[in-house]
Amino acid sequence: MPSRDYLTIGEVVDKLSGDYPDLSISKVRFLEEEGLISPQRTAGGYRKFTQVDLGRIELILRLQKEHFLPLAVIREKLADYDRGKVPVELRPAVTGTVEAVALPLEEAETVKLDDVPSVLGLPVSFIDELEEFGLISVVRSDDSAELSRADVVVAHACWDLRRFGVEPRHLRMYETLAEREAAFFGQILMPAFRHRTPETRQKLVETLQELMSLTGDLKAHLLRRALGSTFEDVV
Repeated sequence: MPSRDYLTIGEVVDKLSGDYPDLSISKVRFLEEEGLISPQRTAGGYRKFTQVDLGRIELILRLQKEHFLPLAVIREKLADYDRGKVPVELRPAVTGTVEAVALPLEEAETVKLDDVPSVLGLPVSFIDELEEFGLISVVRSDDSAELSRADVVVAHACWDLRRFGVEPRHLRMYETLAEREAAFFGQILMPAFRHRTPETRQKLVETLQELMSLTGDLKAHLLRRALGSTFEDVV
């Protein structure tokens, strides 16, 4: 391992080729083109792979070699993995990966901020930026700072949007919209569900799910209609 804190693409191949002889630089590039890995770049444009990237690549290779899964299925499994849930099919492979990401959210409701780079594969600076723009809320106490399960999902979604040049400062409007929509739901539902019993609580959950589904469809249709004015020949 070089003294720097990352590996080059050639070093990744050298490190993993013992167990995966058919691994090549072109295959690593292919995994990136397919969106399965997202290595950062140096100022000169060269790929730099962290231990998290290395673990992710080995995870993909093991799923291909031992489970014969196609990339489309692996992509779905990794999507769940990135959201903090290790699918059943991945659990045997996760155990032996090179410093693989491990986030048993089924057992842990929060992630310590200090563990974010190793556990989530996200830089703490990005989490700080999300907090600055009100997209997540880091729970701080005298001796710790933690992210909730819900904020882990938000952080990953925001990180994925970086591929399109979308930064946290661009996303504040979605948080504002969510807050307004939650307040609106409260106004229309609170009178009917003021008195909580197990039965009314379950009914409230079901009602909220239905409302979110209906308003989600409405927002999608309104957005598509608005996009039609901008992209007339596409939407």
